[in-house]
Amino acid sequence: MTEQIWIASLTAHQLLEWLKPPRTEAPFAILERVDAIDFPGPSEAIAPDQWSHGRIFGQAYELRWERRGDVYRARLIGEQDPGAPFGPWPALANTETFETGSYLWGKDELRIGRQLEYRAAPKGNGRLRLARREFRCRSDASLVSERLVGMTWEGEP
Repeated sequence: MTEQIWIASLTAHQLLEWLKPPRTEAPFAILERVDAIDFPGPSEAIAPDQWSHGRIFGQAYELRWERRGDVYRARLIGEQDPGAPFGPWPALANTETFETGSYLWGKDELRIGRQLEYRAAPKGNGRLRLARREFRCRSDASLVSERLVGMTWEGEP
């Protein structure tokens, strides 16, 4: 089965059901707001009302959300249909996938102003890399979408 995108507007309660620890299928998380970023581990509780947007991800799927007032706009990319209230969005119909990645800031990056704690990452050394899957249009290779699939340390597969 190929990956697909599903979208939904979720209540805080519905989103919290997805974020309950332990998150075995989506053990990695990135939470963001204007003044902070966090990388909670899979056994840590996530309070979405404290963040403007975030994502949990792993090999099985990626769930992204953005807070809009009392509603969370959510997008899930994976192979399994998440069921209601999610509905399909056929954006990936004519795409092919490419595995790529990007490096995160080092733990002691001076420009950040504090030591970064990548608690979601497995133990390792070097620079942390976000493993990413890109979905590109078959006809012109333009980027249609992407999703995070994991975190690895520099030099590890």
